[in-house]
Amino acid sequence: MSVKQILDIEKDIKDLNIQGATNVAIATIEGMKIFIEESNISDKEAFYTELKRVGEKLANARENEPLARNGIKFVGHMFKEKITDLQSLDDMKQHLMNFCDQYLFKISDSKRSIIELGVPYVRHFENILTHCHSSTAIAIIKEMARDRSSFDVVCTETRPLFQGHKTAKNLLEAGISTTMIADSAAESFVIGRGSIPIDAVFIGCDQITLDGSCINKIGSWGIAMAAHWATQNLYVVSPLLKVEPNIKMQDIEIEIREDKELWLDAPEGLHMYNPAFEIVDKKLITGFMTEFGIIKPNEIEDIVKAKYSWLFEN
Repeated sequence: MSVKQILDIEKDIKDLNIQGATNVAIATIEGMKIFIEESNISDKEAFYTELKRVGEKLANARENEPLARNGIKFVGHMFKEKITDLQSLDDMKQHLMNFCDQYLFKISDSKRSIIELGVPYVRHFENILTHCHSSTAIAIIKEMARDRSSFDVVCTETRPLFQGHKTAKNLLEAGISTTMIADSAAESFVIGRGSIPIDAVFIGCDQITLDGSCINKIGSWGIAMAAHWATQNLYVVSPLLKVEPNIKMQDIEIEIREDKELWLDAPEGLHMYNPAFEIVDKKLITGFMTEFGIIKPNEIEDIVKAKYSWLFEN
Protein backbone atom coordinates (compact mmCIF):
# COMPACT_ATOMS: atom_id res chain seq x y z
CA MET A 1 0.00 0.00 0.00
CA SER A 2 1.22 3.51 -0.78
CA VAL A 3 1.49 4.80 2.78
CA LYS A 4 3.70 7.58 1.44
CA GLN A 5 0.87 8.95 -0.75
CA ILE A 6 -1.46 9.18 2.24
CA LEU A 7 1.21 10.75 4.43
CA ASP A 8 1.96 13.24 1.65
CA ILE A 9 -1.72 14.22 1.53
CA GLU A 10 -1.73 14.76 5.30
CA LYS A 11 1.42 16.89 5.09
CA ASP A 12 0.03 18.93 2.19
CA ILE A 13 -3.11 19.68 4.21
CA LYS A 14 -1.09 20.70 7.27
CA ASP A 15 1.30 22.82 5.19
CA LEU A 16 -1.60 24.49 3.32
CA ASN A 17 -0.46 23.14 -0.02
CA ILE A 18 -4.02 21.84 -0.03
CA GLN A 19 -6.27 24.58 1.29
CA GLY A 20 -9.95 25.43 1.27
CA ALA A 21 -12.62 23.23 2.85
CA THR A 22 -13.66 21.66 -0.45
CA ASN A 23 -10.13 20.74 -1.47
CA VAL A 24 -9.33 19.31 1.97
CA ALA A 25 -12.51 17.20 1.85
CA ILE A 26 -11.72 15.94 -1.63
CA ALA A 27 -8.13 15.12 -0.61
CA THR A 28 -9.40 13.24 2.46
CA ILE A 29 -11.78 11.10 0.41
CA GLU A 30 -9.14 10.49 -2.25
CA GLY A 31 -6.76 9.36 0.49
CA MET A 32 -9.38 6.88 1.69
CA LYS A 33 -9.77 5.61 -1.88
CA ILE A 34 -6.01 5.06 -2.12
CA PHE A 35 -6.21 2.96 1.05
CA ILE A 36 -9.17 0.95 -0.29
CA GLU A 37 -7.38 0.21 -3.54
CA GLU A 38 -3.98 -0.67 -2.12
CA SER A 39 -4.46 -2.09 1.39
CA ASN A 40 -3.30 -5.68 1.95
CA ILE A 41 -5.33 -6.17 5.14
CA SER A 42 -7.36 -9.37 4.69
CA ASP A 43 -9.69 -9.19 7.70
CA LYS A 44 -12.83 -7.19 6.92
CA GLU A 45 -13.25 -5.69 10.38
CA ALA A 46 -9.58 -4.73 10.65
CA PHE A 47 -9.69 -3.26 7.13
CA TYR A 48 -12.69 -1.05 7.90
CA THR A 49 -11.21 0.07 11.24
CA GLU A 50 -7.98 1.11 9.51
CA LEU A 51 -9.90 2.88 6.72
CA LYS A 52 -11.71 4.99 9.32
CA ARG A 53 -8.41 5.76 11.03
CA VAL A 54 -6.87 6.93 7.74
CA GLY A 55 -9.86 9.13 6.98
CA GLU A 56 -9.95 10.66 10.46
CA LYS A 57 -6.22 11.36 10.38
CA LEU A 58 -6.57 13.28 7.12
CA ALA A 59 -9.81 15.05 8.09
CA ASN A 60 -8.29 16.20 11.39
CA ALA A 61 -4.98 17.37 9.97
CA ARG A 62 -6.39 20.87 10.50
CA GLU A 63 -8.93 21.92 13.12
CA ASN A 64 -11.85 23.43 11.24
CA GLU A 65 -12.63 20.93 8.47
CA PRO A 66 -16.13 19.47 9.02
CA LEU A 67 -16.74 18.98 5.30
CA ALA A 68 -13.97 16.38 5.36
CA ARG A 69 -15.08 14.85 8.66
CA ASN A 70 -18.65 14.61 7.41
CA GLY A 71 -17.38 12.61 4.44
CA ILE A 72 -16.21 9.93 6.86
CA LYS A 73 -19.61 10.03 8.57
CA PHE A 74 -21.35 9.62 5.23
CA VAL A 75 -19.21 6.64 4.21
CA GLY A 76 -19.81 5.09 7.65
CA HIS A 77 -23.57 5.66 7.39
CA MET A 78 -23.77 4.06 3.95
CA PHE A 79 -21.55 1.17 5.04
CA LYS A 80 -23.74 0.49 8.08
CA GLU A 81 -26.80 0.26 5.84
CA LYS A 82 -25.11 -2.26 3.53
CA ILE A 83 -22.95 -4.29 5.89
CA THR A 84 -25.31 -7.30 6.09
CA ASP A 85 -25.23 -7.63 2.27
CA LEU A 86 -21.43 -7.72 1.97
CA GLN A 87 -20.14 -11.27 1.47
CA SER A 88 -16.46 -10.73 0.66
CA LEU A 89 -13.69 -8.22 1.23
CA ASP A 90 -13.63 -7.39 -2.49
CA ASP A 91 -17.36 -6.71 -2.39
CA MET A 92 -16.86 -4.53 0.67
CA LYS A 93 -14.07 -2.58 -1.01
CA GLN A 94 -16.19 -1.94 -4.10
CA HIS A 95 -19.07 -0.60 -2.02
CA LEU A 96 -16.78 1.61 0.07
CA MET A 97 -15.24 3.00 -3.10
CA ASN A 98 -18.73 3.79 -4.39
CA PHE A 99 -19.64 5.52 -1.12
CA CYS A 100 -16.54 7.68 -1.39
CA ASP A 101 -17.48 8.62 -4.94
CA GLN A 102 -21.04 9.39 -3.83
CA TYR A 103 -19.74 11.88 -1.29
CA LEU A 104 -17.47 13.51 -3.86
CA PHE A 105 -20.53 13.86 -6.08
CA LYS A 106 -22.48 15.40 -3.19
CA ILE A 107 -19.77 18.05 -2.85
CA SER A 108 -19.78 18.95 -6.55
CA ASP A 109 -23.55 18.74 -6.86
CA SER A 110 -24.07 20.99 -3.85
CA LYS A 111 -21.93 23.65 -5.56
CA ARG A 112 -24.03 23.38 -8.70
CA SER A 113 -27.24 23.72 -6.67
CA ILE A 114 -25.93 26.71 -4.73
CA ILE A 115 -25.26 28.54 -7.99
CA GLU A 116 -28.53 27.50 -9.60
CA LEU A 117 -30.72 28.42 -6.62
CA GLY A 118 -28.75 31.38 -5.29
CA VAL A 119 -27.91 33.54 -8.30
CA PRO A 120 -31.51 34.56 -9.17
CA TYR A 121 -31.90 36.09 -5.70
CA VAL A 122 -28.70 38.14 -5.75
CA ARG A 123 -28.25 39.00 -9.42
CA HIS A 124 -29.48 42.57 -8.85
CA PHE A 125 -26.43 43.49 -6.75
CA GLU A 126 -23.85 45.46 -8.71
CA ASN A 127 -20.86 45.80 -6.39
CA ILE A 128 -19.73 42.90 -4.18
CA LEU A 129 -17.07 42.64 -1.49
CA THR A 130 -15.59 39.24 -0.70
CA HIS A 131 -13.01 38.13 1.86
CA CYS A 132 -10.47 35.30 1.51
CA HIS A 133 -10.93 32.65 -1.20
CA SER A 134 -14.15 30.72 -1.66
CA SER A 135 -14.41 28.88 -4.98
CA THR A 136 -18.20 28.68 -4.60
CA ALA A 137 -18.54 32.41 -3.82
CA ILE A 138 -16.40 33.13 -6.89
CA ALA A 139 -18.64 30.87 -9.00
CA ILE A 140 -21.69 32.82 -7.79
CA ILE A 141 -20.00 36.13 -8.60
CA LYS A 142 -19.02 34.93 -12.08
CA GLU A 143 -22.63 34.02 -12.84
CA MET A 144 -23.83 37.38 -11.52
CA ALA A 145 -21.35 39.20 -13.76
CA ARG A 146 -22.31 37.30 -16.91
CA ASP A 147 -23.38 39.65 -19.74
CA ARG A 148 -23.23 42.74 -17.52
CA SER A 149 -21.26 45.86 -18.38
CA SER A 150 -21.45 47.36 -14.88
CA PHE A 151 -20.27 45.00 -12.16
CA ASP A 152 -17.39 45.42 -9.70
CA VAL A 153 -15.87 43.19 -7.06
CA VAL A 154 -13.70 44.29 -4.17
CA CYS A 155 -11.54 41.59 -2.57
CA THR A 156 -9.22 41.67 0.39
CA GLU A 157 -5.57 40.63 0.26
CA THR A 158 -6.32 38.21 3.14
CA ARG A 159 -3.21 38.27 5.28
CA PRO A 160 -1.02 36.61 6.29
CA LEU A 161 -1.05 34.04 3.45
CA PHE A 162 -2.72 36.30 0.87
CA GLN A 163 -5.41 33.89 -0.33
CA GLY A 164 -7.12 36.99 -1.73
CA HIS A 165 -4.52 37.05 -4.49
CA LYS A 166 -5.99 33.80 -5.79
CA THR A 167 -9.48 35.30 -5.62
CA ALA A 168 -8.34 38.36 -7.58
CA LYS A 169 -6.68 36.24 -10.26
CA ASN A 170 -9.78 34.07 -10.67
CA LEU A 171 -12.02 37.11 -11.04
CA LEU A 172 -9.70 38.87 -13.50
CA GLU A 173 -9.44 35.70 -15.60
CA ALA A 174 -13.24 35.80 -15.84
CA GLY A 175 -13.08 39.38 -17.13
CA ILE A 176 -14.59 40.88 -13.98
CA SER A 177 -13.62 44.38 -12.85
CA THR A 178 -11.74 43.70 -9.61
CA THR A 179 -10.22 45.93 -6.94
CA MET A 180 -7.94 44.60 -4.20
CA ILE A 181 -7.77 46.30 -0.83
CA ALA A 182 -5.84 45.77 2.39
CA ASP A 183 -7.73 43.75 4.97
CA SER A 184 -7.86 46.78 7.26
CA ALA A 185 -9.73 48.77 4.58
CA ALA A 186 -12.61 46.31 4.26
CA GLU A 187 -14.89 47.76 6.93
CA SER A 188 -14.60 51.27 5.44
CA PHE A 189 -15.66 49.94 2.04
CA VAL A 190 -18.59 48.04 3.51
CA ILE A 191 -19.98 51.16 5.22
CA GLY A 192 -19.66 53.20 2.03
CA ARG A 193 -16.38 55.06 2.52
CA GLY A 194 -14.32 53.30 -0.12
CA SER A 195 -13.72 54.00 -3.81
CA ILE A 196 -16.52 51.61 -4.82
CA PRO A 197 -19.96 51.55 -3.16
CA ILE A 198 -20.67 48.03 -1.84
CA ASP A 199 -24.13 46.50 -2.27
CA ALA A 200 -23.51 43.18 -0.52
CA VAL A 201 -20.83 41.02 1.07
CA PHE A 202 -20.24 37.38 0.11
CA ILE A 203 -18.02 35.15 2.22
CA GLY A 204 -17.48 31.43 2.27
CA CYS A 205 -17.03 29.48 5.47
CA ASP A 206 -15.23 26.45 6.81
CA GLN A 207 -17.68 25.38 9.48
CA ILE A 208 -21.35 25.99 10.36
CA THR A 209 -22.92 25.57 13.77
CA LEU A 210 -26.47 24.30 14.28
CA ASP A 211 -27.51 27.65 15.74
CA GLY A 212 -26.65 29.41 12.46
CA SER A 213 -23.26 30.94 13.20
CA CYS A 214 -20.23 30.10 11.07
CA ILE A 215 -16.45 29.98 11.17
CA ASN A 216 -14.50 31.72 8.43
CA LYS A 217 -11.11 33.32 7.79
CA ILE A 218 -9.93 35.74 10.47
CA GLY A 219 -11.19 39.22 9.63
CA SER A 220 -14.68 38.01 8.71
CA TRP A 221 -16.30 39.13 11.98
CA GLY A 222 -15.22 42.74 11.53
CA ILE A 223 -16.52 42.77 7.96
CA ALA A 224 -19.79 41.18 9.09
CA MET A 225 -20.12 43.70 11.93
CA ALA A 226 -19.60 46.58 9.51
CA ALA A 227 -22.26 45.14 7.19
CA HIS A 228 -24.63 44.78 10.15
CA TRP A 229 -23.98 48.37 11.27
CA ALA A 230 -24.52 49.69 7.75
CA THR A 231 -27.60 47.44 7.17
CA GLN A 232 -25.86 45.77 4.25
CA ASN A 233 -26.57 42.19 3.19
CA LEU A 234 -23.98 39.58 4.17
CA TYR A 235 -24.37 36.13 2.64
CA VAL A 236 -22.41 33.04 3.62
CA VAL A 237 -21.94 30.90 0.51
CA SER A 238 -21.63 27.31 1.68
CA PRO A 239 -23.16 23.84 1.48
CA LEU A 240 -24.82 22.60 4.66
CA LEU A 241 -22.46 19.64 4.46
CA LYS A 242 -20.17 21.88 6.54
CA VAL A 243 -22.47 21.69 9.56
CA GLU A 244 -20.89 19.94 12.52
CA PRO A 245 -23.89 19.11 14.74
CA ASN A 246 -22.08 17.64 17.73
CA ILE A 247 -20.00 20.73 18.52
CA LYS A 248 -21.38 23.75 20.36
CA MET A 249 -20.12 27.19 19.42
CA GLN A 250 -18.39 27.70 22.79
CA ASP A 251 -16.48 24.43 22.31
CA ILE A 252 -15.10 25.18 18.85
CA GLU A 253 -11.31 25.14 18.71
CA ILE A 254 -9.91 27.73 16.32
CA GLU A 255 -6.79 26.72 14.42
CA ILE A 256 -3.75 28.74 15.47
CA ARG A 257 -1.16 28.97 12.73
CA GLU A 258 2.60 29.37 12.99
CA ASP A 259 4.12 32.70 14.05
CA LYS A 260 6.44 32.74 11.02
CA GLU A 261 3.43 33.37 8.77
CA LEU A 262 3.15 36.82 10.39
CA TRP A 263 6.85 37.68 10.44
CA LEU A 264 9.50 35.25 9.24
CA ASP A 265 12.51 37.06 10.77
CA ALA A 266 10.76 38.66 13.74
CA PRO A 267 12.88 40.24 16.47
CA GLU A 268 13.67 37.97 19.39
CA GLY A 269 11.24 38.20 22.29
CA LEU A 270 8.26 39.36 20.20
CA HIS A 271 5.01 37.62 21.13
CA MET A 272 2.78 36.70 18.20
CA TYR A 273 -0.64 35.09 17.90
CA ASN A 274 -1.96 33.92 14.54
CA PRO A 275 -5.55 32.55 14.55
CA ALA A 276 -6.60 31.27 11.12
CA PHE A 277 -10.35 31.59 11.66
CA GLU A 278 -12.99 33.26 13.80
CA ILE A 279 -16.69 32.91 14.54
CA VAL A 280 -19.21 35.05 12.67
CA ASP A 281 -22.26 35.32 14.90
CA LYS A 282 -25.63 34.36 13.45
CA LYS A 283 -27.18 37.78 14.06
CA LEU A 284 -24.65 39.31 11.64
CA ILE A 285 -25.62 36.97 8.79
CA THR A 286 -28.39 37.87 6.33
CA GLY A 287 -28.60 34.36 4.97
CA PHE A 288 -26.77 31.22 3.94
CA MET A 289 -26.60 30.55 0.22
CA THR A 290 -26.89 26.76 0.24
CA GLU A 291 -27.74 23.72 -1.89
CA PHE A 292 -31.32 24.13 -0.60
CA GLY A 293 -31.60 27.81 -1.49
CA ILE A 294 -31.02 30.90 0.62
CA ILE A 295 -31.96 30.18 4.21
CA LYS A 296 -31.91 32.14 7.45
CA PRO A 297 -29.50 31.21 10.25
CA ASN A 298 -32.36 30.08 12.48
CA GLU A 299 -33.48 27.59 9.81
CA ILE A 300 -30.17 25.70 9.71
CA GLU A 301 -30.94 23.07 12.33
CA ASP A 302 -34.34 22.03 10.99
CA ILE A 303 -33.14 21.80 7.40
CA VAL A 304 -29.99 19.82 8.27
CA LYS A 305 -32.00 17.37 10.37
CA ALA A 306 -34.42 16.88 7.50
CA LYS A 307 -31.88 16.66 4.66
CA TYR A 308 -28.78 15.18 6.31
CA SER A 309 -30.11 13.12 9.20
CA TRP A 310 -27.04 10.85 8.97
CA LEU A 311 -24.95 13.69 10.43
CA PHE A 312 -26.60 13.02 13.78
CA GLU A 313 -25.70 9.36 13.99
CA ASN A 314 -23.10 8.24 16.51
